[in-house]
Amino acid sequence: MSLWDEATPSDPSLYGVMDRLMSGFTSEELVPEVSRAREVYESRRGRVREDEELWDLWSQIFVEWFALEWTEGADARPPAARVLERNGEGRDAATLRAWLRSQRALCEILAMRPGAVRVRDLLRGGTFEVAENRSLHGVDVGDIAEVRLIGFDGRVRFGRTFLFHPSGTRAVIEEQVAQRLAQKMSPEEILDHCAQLRLRTERYRHVDPVRVYRAAAEELPSSGDI
Repeated sequence: MSLWDEATPSDPSLYGVMDRLMSGFTSEELVPEVSRAREVYESRRGRVREDEELWDLWSQIFVEWFALEWTEGADARPPAARVLERNGEGRDAATLRAWLRSQRALCEILAMRPGAVRVRDLLRGGTFEVAENRSLHGVDVGDIAEVRLIGFDGRVRFGRTFLFHPSGTRAVIEEQVAQRLAQKMSPEEILDHCAQLRLRTERYRHVDPVRVYRAAAEELPSSGDI
């Protein structure tokens, strides 16, 4: 099995390396593992149907999570780590190591300027100046998003995906985070819980998101299918 296309020219960009890695997930040998991982992912974060607006984003976050965090395969290592063992030299390998050291985070947007976004990690603490050249249309200071933070070439950068929570939900999210940290839940468990809250707003669009978050927070377990 090969996840890494040796014939593909080296792309020094942060995202090009991940694109090539992800392209290998259609391998016949990996399909059963991907299928099993998707079941686990949806049991933790909620299941989105293909005709729902969040389907593409949910799937993109899953693929990134599978590449970097799925450890229930044959040798208990994420697929990206297996690739790195076979291709451990050069610029692409160094970039892949940066992805493997990255962390998913629940961040508040503190400030934005061209080329940079300052965020606060609500789960692990700390403030980060993130190099970001993409235009974050519709994003305001105070918004909360699940992101991936990557140390790369001396800067902190975002991963590919952003799961933004509705405007106005910051206070209830901070309450939920504080309660679950006090319960000794892991950052990953809290991220999954918040993702379930976000999914509920898609199902109840006619209801104020703050009300949805408060009601769902009382109803949902720490993780589980919705």
